[in-house]
Amino acid sequence: MSPDHYQALGVTPLAGPREVRAAYLRLMREHHPDHHPGDEASAEVARRANAAWTVLADGARRAGYDRARAGGAPDRVLVTPPPRTPAPAYSPAGLDYRASFSRACWRVGVAVLLVGLVVLNLVA
Repeated sequence: MSPDHYQALGVTPLAGPREVRAAYLRLMREHHPDHHPGDEASAEVARRANAAWTVLADGARRAGYDRARAGGAPDRVLVTPPPRTPAPAYSPAGLDYRASFSRACWRVGVAVLLVGLVVLNLVA
């Protein structure tokens, strides 16, 4: 049988989404491999927590996992879905905002440079 995801996160099967998320975040803060390099025990806890979070965070997957745990036939919900195509990083409005912000930064930078040159000429 597959590992018990509820036990991996330290929650009961009746735990709500917030409890599951809080338990996952707590475990990852305590056992993240970047914070414990070379510690295989922490890495294993993090791997199990990630596997549990993958299943329990999604309502449909969690329902399929619960059915399989209860002795029902596992269904296709437990199968990993194909990778999604990533959404564009910025919307057209976001691109306009980035362009105007960049222009404003350049203007402020040039103004500060010119004021600095004027002050330098006055002092010298």
